[in-house]
Amino acid sequence: MNLFLDFFLVGGIVIIAIILLRLLRIKPKELPQKVLIALFLLLFFVALYFYALLHNVIWLIELCFLPNDITIITLGPLFLLYVKSLFLKEGGLVKKALVHFIPTFIFAFAITIPTILFNNFKINELAYTHANFTRNIIRTENLYFMLYLILSLRLLSKYQKLTEHKYSNLTKFDFNWVRIMFLSTICIIGIDSGVKVYEFFFGDFHWNADIISVLAMIVLVSYLSYYGVNQSKVLLPSFLLDSSVESKIDKKTDNVWSSEKKEEFESLKNKLEFIIKIQKPYLDEDLTLGKLAEQISTTDKKLSTMLNQYLNTTFYDLINKYRVEAVKEKLNLGNYKNYSLFGIASECGFKSRTSFNRIFKKETGFTPSEYKKNIL
Repeated sequence: MNLFLDFFLVGGIVIIAIILLRLLRIKPKELPQKVLIALFLLLFFVALYFYALLHNVIWLIELCFLPNDITIITLGPLFLLYVKSLFLKEGGLVKKALVHFIPTFIFAFAITIPTILFNNFKINELAYTHANFTRNIIRTENLYFMLYLILSLRLLSKYQKLTEHKYSNLTKFDFNWVRIMFLSTICIIGIDSGVKVYEFFFGDFHWNADIISVLAMIVLVSYLSYYGVNQSKVLLPSFLLDSSVESKIDKKTDNVWSSEKKEEFESLKNKLEFIIKIQKPYLDEDLTLGKLAEQISTTDKKLSTMLNQYLNTTFYDLINKYRVEAVKEKLNLGNYKNYSLFGIASECGFKSRTSFNRIFKKETGFTPSEYKKNIL
């Protein structure tokens, strides 16, 4: 068993070290990379700590004790900051997030550092660090972490939804791996909490519960390293983040407009339809809300409001509807007979085979292959 644990721990330490080197070599570093460096540094010390425990390397245990002890209480705020850093401007983001790390500093100075001092110097005044009251406080770490994971998941869902109001292709903005990582971490914390509850009522588990979590963490780290290092940043415009705009996006109800506003929206709608018909901007796979707004001489905020509240659609859905129509049109033309389905889709502005298949079926009720068979 020790050989198995040794293999996983050494492998984890090496993987994390490689990821850290890759992140440190990225220039210039944006906030998401900086947050990942902090996250992986913590995980590196955790893996090192358990390796030291396994081999009883006292000096290494003492070196890694502090970062290992504060990891659970620090990861939650780090995950939340990471989600925000992917979508929001960097300015002032870290400063606003500092309040979330106050519990980390309190925990470090009230429990972790006193524990180190008591273990080394047996200072009686610090004996409280080994009392049942302190142990019960430590047991709430998992719940604290779980709350931050749920908060991060909700924020990620909100931001993902808002990207549809700015981008026509979301392939490079696929954050499902972040969602899977959060859900997997929730499962790991859930198992760890379950084991600790078992130990509270029935005595020690035959395996060290923390070791189980660390092994699962190493698998997660490998997954995160594959996707996270080169993740594209998405900057959402400030008007989309306004709470009143979000609520109107969520509730696509029929609005009663003043005649002046209705006339303005109708004019904008006519301009949009004319540009789409003549210039076919949807064929640009990198088309964004801002680019389209420029073409019809308006602001992205006005265009977004018109689409979301007047036409009850999103920029993403509108553009991809026209792309599907373009694909259908080409499928009916003889000179595209030798093209593959995705070859045609690429010419019509689609960037990903998966998203093309999903959007085409949503719009037509058929997969692209089924549709092609029906027209032959």
